[in-house]
Amino acid sequence: MSTQLLKIAARAKREPKARFTSLAHVLTPKFLRETWRQLNRKGASGIDGETIEEFEANLEERLDDLWRRLKAGQYEAPPVRRVEIPKGNGKTRPLGIPMACAYCISSPSGLGIIRVGAVRQGQIDCV
Repeated sequence: MSTQLLKIAARAKREPKARFTSLAHVLTPKFLRETWRQLNRKGASGIDGETIEEFEANLEERLDDLWRRLKAGQYEAPPVRRVEIPKGNGKTRPLGIPMACAYCISSPSGLGIIRVGAVRQGQIDCV
């Protein structure tokens, strides 16, 4: 986890009433590369069918494009593929599978860390 994220997580824990209105300063090309490296490479493809390997073929270009869209406020999370996962009791539960381009934003190693640490406490107004 990056030093910036550690500081944000520590503040969220230390100051439960603190509000985070912008996390744009965390979303750098370096941050996106770091979260991509931590990605589970065994994940399934999203609704576009693009594999992790296909996305990585032009990784630097793709991450730079993603960063530019995030910085310009033009990034819109792509749709998530929904599947039903069987449970031990015979029932199923829904699972959302993001597209490869969204993994470094929505994964636990990406902004997911911030969401878990701060949104549950109602500390983020917008991401």
